[in-house]
Amino acid sequence: MPLDQALKSALRDKVSTANKTNVDDIAAQVQEARATLSEDDKDYARLGGWLDDLAVVKGGQVIGRFGDTIHKAP
Repeated sequence: MPLDQALKSALRDKVSTANKTNVDDIAAQVQEARATLSEDDKDYARLGGWLDDLAVVKGGQVIGRFGDTIHKAP
């Protein structure tokens, strides 16, 4: 069953504005939502990509518009 559209939108907004102070909380929310999906669901893969992006943010880097790492945050 796909992820609820409202939840997906809310998580996407949080992921896009994540920073080092809130990245752990947002990652936990994404992992919780991902745990409700089957591995063959397209949203399962999408949320996995978001977790990868959050790991980069946690490392102090910034994700570019197309998923590339731009630079080290000060």
